Amino acid sequence: MPAITCPNFGPNTTLKQVLRQWSPQHHPYRWLGINCIILFWSATLLLGILITIDDDDNDVEKIEVEWDYLLYNFGACAVWVVEVSFNVLDFNGYFDATTDRDKSLLEITISMEMEGAENRTKWEVITLYVEMAFAAYFFVDSMSIVFHFSLEEIQREAEGMPFDVCINMIAYAFMVYRQFVDLRNSRQDGEEKENSS
Repeated sequence: MPAITCPNFGPNTTLKQVLRQWSPQHHPYRWLGINCIILFWSATLLLGILITIDDDDNDVEKIEVEWDYLLYNFGACAVWVVEVSFNVLDFNGYFDATTDRDKSLLEITISMEMEGAENRTKWEVITLYVEMAFAAYFFVDSMSIVFHFSLEEIQREAEGMPFDVCINMIAYAFMVYRQFVDLRNSRQDGEEKENSS
């Protein structure tokens, strides 16, 4: 693969190395931050929806909230597609490091637990690709408003806003919780292994 020039990485950096810097498995703190931002965005949007949902006097404010929802829906779906794409690449071994010096402590712990793709169950493979299919479907669906931009279309697309935002909040709250637990467990496992040697 030809080298690309990137000021933050150096002249001999490959695309794989640049992409690896954004992988959820290799840099979980970045994705924890991204998921926290989307969770906060969900909460503020839900608050805006609940404030304006019964306000029949102010159509302009309702349209603004509906537009904010559609941008949120597109943004959250785009982040989901990127995150699950990185997970698929990780699952297929695209980012495998050639030496342990390229790995973080968390990665070494995870690789010791997983011991390669051959130990993955059929269920893990199925769920990963089903998640990718859902992410792609909802991303394409969220882009459809770009091609049918009208007031009626915005209102039609935004009818289920409160329910959709609540589901997204629950999903992102679970992801943030799961990431906290995984990071805490990997840190404890690393400390136990360090103390035992």
